[in-house]
Amino acid sequence: MDEHQRLRRLILGEQLADWETHAVRMAALEAARSALPEELPLLLQQSQLGDGRRKLSQALVLPLTDALGRAAQEQRQGVVDALFPVIGPAIRKAIAESLRDFTEGFNRALESSFTPRGLRWRLESWRTGIPYVQVVLRHNLRFRLDHLFLIDRASGLVLARQSAADLPDLDADAIAGMLTAIGDFVRDSVGGGSEENTGTLDSVSVGEHLVWVEHGPRASFAVFLRGVAPAALRLILRQRLEQAHAWLSDPLRGASAGVPDAGTDPQLQETLGLQRLELAAAADSAARDGAPVRRWPLLLIGAVLLALLGAWFWRDWQWQRRVDAVAQRLADWPGLHVEELSSEHGQLLLRGLIDADASSPRTAMAELLPDDVDIRTDLRGYLSSDDAIVQRRAQRQLQPPEGVHLAVRQGVLHLRGEAAADVLARLRQQAGWVAGVARVDASGLGESNDAQAPLRAEWEGLLQQLARQHVYFVREVELADAAAAAALQANALRLVELGRLLQRPVAFTCHGHNDEPGTATINQRLRESRARWLCDRLAAAGIDPASLQVGRTEATPAQPMIQYRAASLSLDGAHQGEME
Repeated sequence: MDEHQRLRRLILGEQLADWETHAVRMAALEAARSALPEELPLLLQQSQLGDGRRKLSQALVLPLTDALGRAAQEQRQGVVDALFPVIGPAIRKAIAESLRDFTEGFNRALESSFTPRGLRWRLESWRTGIPYVQVVLRHNLRFRLDHLFLIDRASGLVLARQSAADLPDLDADAIAGMLTAIGDFVRDSVGGGSEENTGTLDSVSVGEHLVWVEHGPRASFAVFLRGVAPAALRLILRQRLEQAHAWLSDPLRGASAGVPDAGTDPQLQETLGLQRLELAAAADSAARDGAPVRRWPLLLIGAVLLALLGAWFWRDWQWQRRVDAVAQRLADWPGLHVEELSSEHGQLLLRGLIDADASSPRTAMAELLPDDVDIRTDLRGYLSSDDAIVQRRAQRQLQPPEGVHLAVRQGVLHLRGEAAADVLARLRQQAGWVAGVARVDASGLGESNDAQAPLRAEWEGLLQQLARQHVYFVREVELADAAAAAALQANALRLVELGRLLQRPVAFTCHGHNDEPGTATINQRLRESRARWLCDRLAAAGIDPASLQVGRTEATPAQPMIQYRAASLSLDGAHQGEME
């Protein structure tokens, strides 16, 4: 230490020590300030522990608020640019959600036009005279009362309040002060402050709420509502405000400083109930909207429905009556077993079994049903044991001659009449072969002794013989066998003679035929010429030309082993024959 330093220490003494101490402290602070950026995140993390988080939040509220306010004032565009990416999508999303909810509700209402609810709304529109769209809006755009305040006009104090059960209570004093201040502003700025020209605040928007204010001499209503409130709510609020004034004017009510204690009064609380106000407004709106209720549409609709119902019952009764008649007719139909008879308007289906000898029931069914009914049948074959069907079957299989009659009763085949001996033998032999015949009663048969019996037997024999005779040609009308043509001619002449004796007139039809070769025109001409040749040949033999005619000329295939087929002769067994 030199002399100069010793002199300083002697003169300054303790001050020099203090200066050195301060220098050390300043160096330490400078080091701490330099290390603060690295330690600050750790300090902020430590401040979130325990009660430090609340203290830190309280400490930062005012600085951050002042900083944001000053930034919004001095650098507004910068704040807008910074918040635009966040606020813009949020606003668009909120608007889109609101529009989507409204559109979905409205679309559901319009799409439900033909649902029970939509039809009920259309009936309401027709009955009241209100357009259907307005009825839909009225039922879908609901309103809700969230808060109601009864505010003293003189002091601005809240006398009574009501809030929805699911909503938190609002600061009543702040609400009252806000409305009072806004009302005074409106009265002073718009009304000019004069008693004659006083302006009042009737409604104001606060966030998502619409605030309706109803003024009275001593108190006012402030109602916070959402949605589309009906006009009838104004009148309901005025009536409730008059009841509240009656309560305020009651001298028996307790009062403090000139203001009654309304917060606990049950009668006033019931008068101001939000749910009662909503129900009263909805009922009054339904009764007052549109034109007076018209009852004639309901009567007209009822009459139309009754008429339609009566027509439907009448039509169903008529249809069922027809179906029952068909069922009764088919139940007695011989040879038919009905398994199912299903019916719908315009269609009838019959399922069952039917005998081959039974008549088709379609004609009888069609006679009992309208012309436009679609009749369908699903019938399967079976052997019926009905007497009528067994009799038809026996008639078809036995082919009894004239003078012999058949009858079937309870499965017994009764034969009555006279016939030749050989015919009687055939009938007795074949009668028991008929399906459904349990026993044959031939006691009524007798052998005929008339002179015409041999003639009838010869008649039957000629019929069978003519059915087997044919005339053939080599070409055109050149005969292949003249003897065959002569034999056919002789049999035809004998048949005509027997017809005179038995009083059975005979008529012949000549048909020409040819084989496949040749064109259609040539073949048709050939068939006509052969049929005409045969008729001419029979007429030349002595048969009355009036009983001869040229028949059909359709082509038919040739018989096996026969090159050219001309014709054959056959009779029906009674009065008419066909020459082919």
